[in-house]
Amino acid sequence: MAVASDSITPDHADSAQLFSEAQARTGAGDADGARSLLQRAAQAGHLPALLQLGIWDLVGLAGPVDVATAVVRVRDAAVLGHLPARTLYAQLVAAGAGGVARDFAQVLSLLLEAARGGEPRAAMQLAMLIPHVPEHSTVRMALLQVAAAGGEPVARMFIERLPPCAPHLLLDWDVVRSRVVWPHERALSAAETRHEQPRIVALPRLLSPDECIYIALKGLPLLRPARIVGLDGQSAVDPIRSNDAAKLGLLEADAVVQSLDLRVAAALGHPAENGEGFALLRYQVGQQYLPHCDWIDPEHTSTRADLERWGQRVATCVVYLNDGFEGGTTGFPRLGLELRGGVGDAFAWDNVGPDGLIDPLTLHAGRPPTQGMKYLLSKWIRDRDQTGNCG
Repeated sequence: MAVASDSITPDHADSAQLFSEAQARTGAGDADGARSLLQRAAQAGHLPALLQLGIWDLVGLAGPVDVATAVVRVRDAAVLGHLPARTLYAQLVAAGAGGVARDFAQVLSLLLEAARGGEPRAAMQLAMLIPHVPEHSTVRMALLQVAAAGGEPVARMFIERLPPCAPHLLLDWDVVRSRVVWPHERALSAAETRHEQPRIVALPRLLSPDECIYIALKGLPLLRPARIVGLDGQSAVDPIRSNDAAKLGLLEADAVVQSLDLRVAAALGHPAENGEGFALLRYQVGQQYLPHCDWIDPEHTSTRADLERWGQRVATCVVYLNDGFEGGTTGFPRLGLELRGGVGDAFAWDNVGPDGLIDPLTLHAGRPPTQGMKYLLSKWIRDRDQTGNCG
């Protein structure tokens, strides 16, 4: 891979100072001033500054969202040896971001390179990609130890759930490579019909128990009061929905999550590119989402622009991530149907009929747990490519 043409000339003392000043400006709320300093530091060869600019381009901080430029910046920092950049570039390749071809062999190589250098997020992802079976327990634990030593909190939580072992296990990286299994490459269980029209199916064991824990822990710090899009087209907190939600965008959805995304899309029979990003949902006792439909009403002028640009939400999937609660079903009041899955079980339904018209019978509700806390993973599929949809 070639380095981008913004000539990067190493001047490490000056670039480190510029980066430090940029961090101070960021802390003071001067994002524009910080971006200017980051650009100067990156041009002087400071790789953390180059990575930071890429992250800012991904989220649109002190400038517009520019995924293509973000990918180039992150790639260049990765090529020049910055380990966190290799980990982030791996997930951008896994997502096919900015027009990059999805290449999971390359993703795996990037993660292995980063993890060998002690990069904690890469090691954590590799641990998640190795099947949780007794013959792989030592290599999984060794990867978790690398991740935990680097400060990865999710790794520490996984270690606490496992039996004690030697404190410093050795890794054979060829063995790690040979044991990785991507979630989207695992066989899918057969769908079980719960209703014919509208089509509602159960997808048993769509995610593994470890994958459920992993994605819940990743989204947990991002949870905020859930919002809905009102008739005025604006997103707002509303009494109809009292649960919490977190959207996993390009920056949050690592290579493991991207592979899970492909798995869910395959189970639904839709192109992954047509999917909106995963959303983690948390329902505490009494919290609920009152009856609603996921399709976008073509009769409302406030949502017409969204519908014309991004297409209709043709399918929905919800995955139950835990089972330590009472109540908390997914209810379809017009069908007299109440659904609940075990850990990793999913339900999927079509929001439109075979004719493509919205189906009012898909009215559904997220019922409140009466005891404990309910975690779901939600996925919407539209009828056209969602590349660039940050909504």
